[in-house]
Amino acid sequence: MWQREMVSKLREAKPSERKAVLQPYREQYGYTVKTLYEIAKTYGFCSGRKKRCDKGIGVLAEEQIEFVASFVRSTKRENKGAFAPVENAMEFAIDNGIMMRGEVTVGAMHRILREREIDKKRLNAPTPHVEMRSLHPNHVHLVDASVCIQYYLDDGGMKIMRQDEFYKNKLENFKKIKTPLQRYILTDHFSGFMFIKYYLSAGETAENLFDFLCCAWEAKEEANFPFRGVPFAMLMDGGCRAKARAMGDGFWSGIGVEILPGTPGNSRRQGSVEVSHNIWEMWFETRLRIDPATTLDDLNRKARGFCVWLNATREHTRTKMTRLSCWLMIKQEQLRELPERAVLQDLMNKPEEERTVSNYRISFEGKEFNLKHARIPHGSKVKVIKNIWKWKDGIITVNYEGQLYEAQAIEKLPAELGGFSANAAIIGQEYKAQPETATQQAVKRLDELATGSRQPSKKAMPFAGLNAFEGFADKVGNLSALPKRGTPIELARNTAPAQISIMEFFKRLRSAGITISTALNKELRAELGETIDATRAETVIEAI
Repeated sequence: MWQREMVSKLREAKPSERKAVLQPYREQYGYTVKTLYEIAKTYGFCSGRKKRCDKGIGVLAEEQIEFVASFVRSTKRENKGAFAPVENAMEFAIDNGIMMRGEVTVGAMHRILREREIDKKRLNAPTPHVEMRSLHPNHVHLVDASVCIQYYLDDGGMKIMRQDEFYKNKLENFKKIKTPLQRYILTDHFSGFMFIKYYLSAGETAENLFDFLCCAWEAKEEANFPFRGVPFAMLMDGGCRAKARAMGDGFWSGIGVEILPGTPGNSRRQGSVEVSHNIWEMWFETRLRIDPATTLDDLNRKARGFCVWLNATREHTRTKMTRLSCWLMIKQEQLRELPERAVLQDLMNKPEEERTVSNYRISFEGKEFNLKHARIPHGSKVKVIKNIWKWKDGIITVNYEGQLYEAQAIEKLPAELGGFSANAAIIGQEYKAQPETATQQAVKRLDELATGSRQPSKKAMPFAGLNAFEGFADKVGNLSALPKRGTPIELARNTAPAQISIMEFFKRLRSAGITISTALNKELRAELGETIDATRAETVIEAI
């Protein structure tokens, strides 16, 4: 190798001759003298020069160095590209009075940053991560959806996205593709088993996710495709997790699947399914250039067959087994069969139902459930969570004030035996008391405090002998108040003479024994009108 040859010549040459030794290598390989010395150092060359006693002592303060590194880091692009040059960061620091021009060279600043491990290379390096493991097949499934950027379907069948037409800067060409091709992949974390299906959709939807999971978890018609079953937990990225939440918490709690929370930007958490995407693109989608699909059904048919082959023949790097062989190690209690789609659709978007506790019982979907063990007060509101696996055994989960309790269905006797609860007490033969609630127990203590007995008679006087009214006036005996002057009430008097109607006047005439003839009636009305003063009325009656 030329590097070892160069090191040998450098060792034999005098210090003054080393530059001439390096000159041919500069011309042949294009390296600078500094770079050639660094290469020689990696191959064991030592110049023999005495180290400076002030090596490692810099003229810059740590705050200045970290300011430059902070500028480089803060201005980088999120996709791990376009770091600002160190020289640009130094110029920024000089403009803002952090550094003085000429304090340090750009090369020295590069070296300083490397020594402190805050150079661009290390700032861009991934952080150490913790390896995660799953316990068995179908313990954890990972799901991810991605736009198929190499292919799309139109009326003429599958088309290849030509790089000169659909590269990233020509967004108007992408808009011509009305419906992009979405690729959904599910990976079993333990075995690495992959399941793939394509959809024509402008984006991720809850409907596509529901159909995809049902297709992945249900029993397959192919005998060579035994993969099925519902996992105990799932890992998803933010997009899939949002669509999963849109399916309703009742769906996930109903099938007993925990959606594990994630951290934004932590793509390595989804490492298994990301690797599956890469494998699928390299092994399956590359063949579509030779044999493209004509329809979506044709594409999924080819994908399903290839998926069977890949899982059954390709060895996984971690387990050294085929994905299918590793998955087949699943045990009976780990394989939870998916219910019918009608049952799953009933769970989707179905909120938790509220029930009222009565006599330590609640009714739910035609059954009664016993809550005696939970000691939930009578009349309390609880929320019922239905899990299809527990429902088969007659068990539901009840949420009361944030606490979860399991309730067992009460066994009922057949109709010929009356349809009573199987544990009901027989009249005249058994006596079964309900356990006392906290309120009932407190009531007995309160009664005993008031009357001296836990079961007082109705005539018992509470707190007998204790003072209830005496001495209240004495409590304010030293109270004195200044006399207050009041305002006398002026009585309102009506100064206008009282008026009576003509009909009232006629009544008074008849009461005085006067007969009112027609002529007298007309005469009085003509003279008096419809009303007359009460005082004048008496005078007229006396005159008549």
